[in-house]
Amino acid sequence: MQLPYRVLCMQSARYAAQQSWNGAIRLIFLCARADFGPDNQGQVMEILCQGVDWQALLTSSNYSSLFPLLYYRLRGLDAGAIPQWVLDELKISYYTHLLYNERLQEELLNVIVALRRASIDVIVLKGGALAPTIYPNLALRPMCDLDLLVRSHQMEEAESVFETLGFHLSASVPEHMLAFQRAFGGGVVWTRTGERGAHLDVQQHPIGVDWYRSATCFDVEALWLDARPLPLDETGALQLSVEDTLIHLCLHLAVQHGYDWSLTGFVDIDYVLASAGESFSWQRLVERAQRFQVQTAVYYGLETARRLLQADIPQEVLSVLTPGRLRLWALQRLSPLNRKLGVRGQTQSLSGARRLLLYAMLIDRAGGVLRIVREILFPSREWLAVRYGVSGDRALCRCRLSHLLRVGRAFFRSLRRPLIESGLD
Repeated sequence: MQLPYRVLCMQSARYAAQQSWNGAIRLIFLCARADFGPDNQGQVMEILCQGVDWQALLTSSNYSSLFPLLYYRLRGLDAGAIPQWVLDELKISYYTHLLYNERLQEELLNVIVALRRASIDVIVLKGGALAPTIYPNLALRPMCDLDLLVRSHQMEEAESVFETLGFHLSASVPEHMLAFQRAFGGGVVWTRTGERGAHLDVQQHPIGVDWYRSATCFDVEALWLDARPLPLDETGALQLSVEDTLIHLCLHLAVQHGYDWSLTGFVDIDYVLASAGESFSWQRLVERAQRFQVQTAVYYGLETARRLLQADIPQEVLSVLTPGRLRLWALQRLSPLNRKLGVRGQTQSLSGARRLLLYAMLIDRAGGVLRIVREILFPSREWLAVRYGVSGDRALCRCRLSHLLRVGRAFFRSLRRPLIESGLD
């Protein structure tokens, strides 16, 4: 039976639109790669000749962080294949990020100088360290804040420095939760408004989720021992070693984002590897991931970077890091960035319960999963005292019972709501 002509036309139009959108996604991935040699450029020109759904691409929030990279790659190619209005839009994004990042780098320099004057050690994390060192220019690595790692025993002194510089604690954490955030949350956010506005995410531990942290053997002191100088006007600032940078990026994508669509972290991995140099050791990275018991998270971050961006990651390394079949099967189905969705450029919103399952699958050992359950249901006396602001045996006993009820209610909310909205985080 033949389909009506009108139906055939509609199907043909939908197919053409899908092909055009698929071409846009392939274009993004090709332009985002650190290696943009002749082969990649040839593939880009082929996609441009076939046609790209520019309107859909430029209105997709999933890819907006990569627009500066897209402009940087496309501006040197055949301009006739790219509409001028597209180049204009991408150019605006490029120079907007360039100006903002230049101001952030200026602010970073001021903060580092003030901290070092107070003899406070600091490691610059993520964009603040990567943008000026591994990317061709500052515009190509979008940033919204500056991430700093400070030793826990120097955190109070550091906060005094931030206040002197005009920063104040962000309202993102309620006042009654500040003590808990400082003790168990990994760090706090400092902000300054006005013309010189900026945000500082100041951490004492790179894993901000306390119950996930307790299921690993992550050694923060080891990060400090292997940290290397950050070439930032001889300020004395540090950055993580290449191996620790990759581990931290993989953990950040897993724990902080839950693999929600955040391509920037995967692009960071690709660029870090492209500029790693001879001192970098895959063997040392594998040993460190296994020692910290974050092997699964590191595997999935590296594997996804290789799958989406063809990052230069040896198969033998992935083979060593690969988790068991059941865990891998669960990860691929729980992650919102699975193979099918990754190619289509779509995301799915995870319920809180599903995200908890994802976290459980990221734990290397079964004992770690049990430890997480115990931490959530039966936290320590110190945790209860700081979280609920109580003291005394009787009050803590009542608090422990009410905590179980709170967890139960939050769990049922998490079946339909994201983790942060359920209260289970």
